[in-house]
Amino acid sequence: MNIKKMITKITAGVLCVMMFAATTAYAATSVHAATTDVIDTSKTGSITIHKYDLTAAKKGGVNVEQFTSTGKKNTAAEEALSKYAIKGVEFSYLRVGDVEQLSENGKVQMIYEVPEELQKILDLADSDAAKKEGSKTYFTSQKINDKMASALEDNTVTKDKLEEYMGKSGTAMSQTDASGVTSKDKLALGLYLIVETKVPEDVTYTTNPWFVQLPSTDAEGDDWFYDVVCYPKNETGIPTLDKRVRNNPDQDNVTTAEQNALADFTKTREEYTYQSTVTASKAEKLDYQFISKLPHITSSTTYLSTYTFNDTMSKGMTYNKDAVIAVYDSKDAADTTNVNNVDKSGAIAVWKSTDNDPNFAVTYGTSGDDSTMQVAMTKKGLNEINKKYSDKYIVVYYTANVNTDDSVTLGDKGNPNDVSLTWKRTSTDYYDILKDECIIYSFGYDLTKKFSDDKGDATKVKFVIQNKSDNYYLVATGSNGVYQITGKSATEEGATQFSPSAAGKLVINGIEADKYGFTETHSDAGYSLLKKEIIVNITSTKAAITPTQANITGIQSKADTDSTANDGVVNGTALKNDVTVQTTAASATVDETKATMTKHGESNNAYVNMEVTNQKQFLLPMTGGAGSYALIIAGVVIAGCGFMIVKKNQKRKEIQ
Repeated sequence: MNIKKMITKITAGVLCVMMFAATTAYAATSVHAATTDVIDTSKTGSITIHKYDLTAAKKGGVNVEQFTSTGKKNTAAEEALSKYAIKGVEFSYLRVGDVEQLSENGKVQMIYEVPEELQKILDLADSDAAKKEGSKTYFTSQKINDKMASALEDNTVTKDKLEEYMGKSGTAMSQTDASGVTSKDKLALGLYLIVETKVPEDVTYTTNPWFVQLPSTDAEGDDWFYDVVCYPKNETGIPTLDKRVRNNPDQDNVTTAEQNALADFTKTREEYTYQSTVTASKAEKLDYQFISKLPHITSSTTYLSTYTFNDTMSKGMTYNKDAVIAVYDSKDAADTTNVNNVDKSGAIAVWKSTDNDPNFAVTYGTSGDDSTMQVAMTKKGLNEINKKYSDKYIVVYYTANVNTDDSVTLGDKGNPNDVSLTWKRTSTDYYDILKDECIIYSFGYDLTKKFSDDKGDATKVKFVIQNKSDNYYLVATGSNGVYQITGKSATEEGATQFSPSAAGKLVINGIEADKYGFTETHSDAGYSLLKKEIIVNITSTKAAITPTQANITGIQSKADTDSTANDGVVNGTALKNDVTVQTTAASATVDETKATMTKHGESNNAYVNMEVTNQKQFLLPMTGGAGSYALIIAGVVIAGCGFMIVKKNQKRKEIQ
């Protein structure tokens, strides 16, 4: 639906017909001369406004076209739309002038005073006037209605002018309550302009400004009534929020033996695509983004006054403090971009915190053990959004590193990174929040080294580990059999030689879920090496993440006692305020046989359990080996025989 049609529809949907309905001849041609046929100038009037959410009502199956405009209380409409009341809307009113009855040359009609500044906004010329009397200029209702309709065809420009005009000259009514109602009584009779001047965060289309005559003529054209009830409607809509992460694919971050075909390599690997969950090694650099489709903005009343992202990073990650913002026409344009190449991404605009007079401010802090980052649009940034970027996509990019210490959680619990978006419009006591998250999963090995005779020295054993999926070798630091991954090597020469503790334990922390080859490069003396590499395959934890929903019928309020999902609207649908995560557990195989995985703290399936036993070598005949034993034995036998012969000869000599 285009803007012009939407304006026409909303204007037609305003259930108040007191815009000079039946004003030309009703007073002069009444059917009977009752006391209500003429205006009682001693009375005052009142205006009551009921505010409903047209978008939500339609989604709820309400036929909003069934209600007719009368200017009087419509009980059927109130009952049907009660679930869709909007709290926090401000209307402003202005008595623009007197209502007079003009009689000239036998022609009688009602005419209305319009002040000079309002004439200019509506493009009412002197030639349009029905009468000029001193400083007052009067027009017919037909002329005023026609000029208003024509002026509102451009929607935003005229609305902005009328909203500004009412800000200077009008009087604000109290904001609509939980039932969507506001009213003002004891109003002097005359012509009033009503303009919607503040709205809560979900309102996208405000009601077109309208005029009310106090008193007004009833729908039958018989009587005047002094208490006018209006049922204007709003269109509503909300922004979106999607947080995603990937392994950084830039050349200086990717280590692989496939370096000559790096672009092709990263395109085929899932971890280099933005997604809700990713598996990563310690020391890995990660690209983050949160994408938000900006809400619809039609005039200054619907301007955003707050648009702030609050990000919380698990303690196992560290911000690189390099956030930038880009604005795009489409979401797809953001998918292949990160901090380093955003300037070449085809963005409509690129904002950096280092710009002079920046469009956003970044604040880093902590929340318990976790790090935090707030990205808040400045006044300048909000002005840019409000005037240029309605319905565009705003994307925050930043990077973080996976730590190389025990702060990283291994296994199914993962390392969640949460973001929330808080936004407000001109009714600044009202706001809404969207939440989303992404999760980084990392894993480890828990290897026990044994010897067939339980006598070998495990510290003499060494392993080299190759990531077979990405074609790199693990690099780590550690001692006494416990290692933390610190990097990668494209060649075996640069790989870490992993050695168990004296007790035979080898624990490696912080590997991405992939296919690995363990090669035993050294064993203790007298024990055989493994015949071939051990193949270990880890399937990462997966999570289906459902972000929160913004409330379409109720507006969240600052007040703790008034902050239900639907803000006092009893029949509204309560919406969950937390992200939901459904997890599929990690698993592993060793040489294609299912392996056991054990916990890391409270996190399941963190370590792949392995046991490697080295067998005692066979004894082989060789110099200095088993072949010399026979010579020794033969020598002993010969020596023994010689000794016996000598003894025997000695005895013979003694006898002789």
